Amino acid sequence: MPVSAILEPPPLLRYGEPGFFEAYGAAWGFRDTLIGFYAEDGTYTDKASNVTVQGHAMLGRFMKVYLGFSPRCTVTFTHWMATERGFAAEWIWAGSNDGPLRLHGLASPQDGSPWRIEGISLCTVNAQGRIQTHVDYWDSDHLLRTWRR
Repeated sequence: MPVSAILEPPPLLRYGEPGFFEAYGAAWGFRDTLIGFYAEDGTYTDKASNVTVQGHAMLGRFMKVYLGFSPRCTVTFTHWMATERGFAAEWIWAGSNDGPLRLHGLASPQDGSPWRIEGISLCTVNAQGRIQTHVDYWDSDHLLRTWRR
């Protein structure tokens, strides 16, 4: 488990509110909180795994798998560029191979081994300050290398 794992859900903030990036990053460890950051019809796309989900129900299903794989993972936004309509952000996703996950034909070892991935997100927001689209770009080979040790 990463030392910095967050134990309590962060506040649900709207885009533009102080602390948004810290709270949105922390929300990636809490299914229901994360869903609240998204518009009802919001879309999440993970380019590395070729997954796109739309709407709260599908995002909830995605998060069940995501947190089943690494329940104490963290996302930390390290740099961002924000506009009125959205943002681009660099991040660090860190956790451990605790649960099941299949990616590009390989299976997680489920041995608790740690990993740390850097990536970037491109996001748009709606007029209510909720995520409308979120697209993640990261190197899946980096994670897969931790599975082959």
